[in-house]
Amino acid sequence: MARYFRDQRHWLFCVAALAVWVAQGWPVLEALSAGTPIRGEPVSPLWLVPFLLFGATVAGAMVLRLPPALHWALLSIEVAAVAAMANIVQWAGMSPFLIIVAWQVGFATTPARAFGWVIGQTLVVVAALALTLNPDLCWVITKSLAFQLLLVFTAQAVCREVETARALAETNRELQSAQALIATTVRDAERLRISRELHDAWGHELTALGLQLEIASHVTGSGRANDHVMQAKGLARSLLAKVRDVVSTLREAERCDLRDALETLARSVPAPAIHVDIAPGVQVGAEQAHALIRCAQEAITNAIKHSGAANLWLGVTADAGGIRLVARNDGNPRRSADASGNGLLGMRERIEHLGGRLAVRMDAGIGFTVDAWLPARTPRAA
Repeated sequence: MARYFRDQRHWLFCVAALAVWVAQGWPVLEALSAGTPIRGEPVSPLWLVPFLLFGATVAGAMVLRLPPALHWALLSIEVAAVAAMANIVQWAGMSPFLIIVAWQVGFATTPARAFGWVIGQTLVVVAALALTLNPDLCWVITKSLAFQLLLVFTAQAVCREVETARALAETNRELQSAQALIATTVRDAERLRISRELHDAWGHELTALGLQLEIASHVTGSGRANDHVMQAKGLARSLLAKVRDVVSTLREAERCDLRDALETLARSVPAPAIHVDIAPGVQVGAEQAHALIRCAQEAITNAIKHSGAANLWLGVTADAGGIRLVARNDGNPRRSADASGNGLLGMRERIEHLGGRLAVRMDAGIGFTVDAWLPARTPRAA
C-alpha cells in the first residue's frame, strides 16, 4: 500500500493534523501562560519540549518523503512525545494526540498492522497515566481508542479509493495507447491489403485484356473493327498504368518515411512521453523501415503495459553497414523483463529474419533498453 498520495487531499490532511495538534495543546498552553493548574497540579514548562517535538515530527513525517525506516522512527518519537506530555501533565486529555499518529499509521501500513500499532501506543500512554493518583484510564481506553480506530479505518478507506482511482486511470491510459497502436496497425494492414488486391486481381485481368486485344489487332483486318481494338488497347494500357500508380502509392504510404511514421506513432500515444531522434542522412529500405516501425510499436506497448515508464526514447542511427534502433524507457526494468513474453520474441524473430540482431538490456536506474540492428541490405534467401 502506498504510504502517501501527493495531491490536494494530502496537504489538506497535513493542515488538519497540525490544526488538531494546536487545538489539543491550546488548553494546556493557556493554563501554562495563566498559571492555572490542571487537575490540581501546576503545568510545568517542560511540557513544551515534547509538545513542540511532537508537532515537528508530525510535520516531518507527513510532508517529507522519507525512507520507511525513518518514517516509522518519527512515528515512534511521536508516541514517546505523547507519553512524555501525559507524564508531565497527568491528564487523560493528552491521549487525543494519538489520533494524529493513528491517522498517519493508517496510511502507512496494512489494517492488521495499523490496529496493532494503535493498541500498542494506547498502552504506552495508559502506562504513563497509570502513575497518577486519578488516571482516568477509562476515557483513554474507550473514547480515545475508538477515535483512533475510526481514523485508521478512514485512512485505509481513503488509501483504497486512491489506489482504485490510480488503477482505473492507468488502465484507461493503457487502453487509449493500445487503441492508438491498433488503429495504426489496422490502417497499415488495410492499405497493404488493398494494394495487393489491386495488383493481383485487377492488374492481372487488365494485363490479360491487353494481351487479348493485342492478339485481336493482329487477326482482324483493317477497318473500323481494328480501330476500336486499338482504342481498347490504349484504354487498357492507360487503366493498367493507373492501377500500378495506385498500387505504388499505397505501398509507398504503407512503408512511409521512417521519421514520419515514428513521429506519428509518438503523437498517437498519450503516455508515456515518446521522444524521437533520427540521425540526419539515415537511409532505410522498405523492409527495414517496416521492421523498425514494428519494433518501435512493440517497445511502446511494453512500456505502456509493463514498465510504468514516464518517458520513452526512440533513437535511429546509421553505422557501418546497418541501421540501429534503440528504444529506452525510464520505467521498472524488472517489470518489463518479467512481462516481456511473446512480444520480445516476435520482435527478435522479425529482426533476425532480415539478418539483424536484437539485444535487451535491463539496468537499475537507467530502465529497459531494446537495441535492434539491421543490415543496410536485406540478405536474399538461398
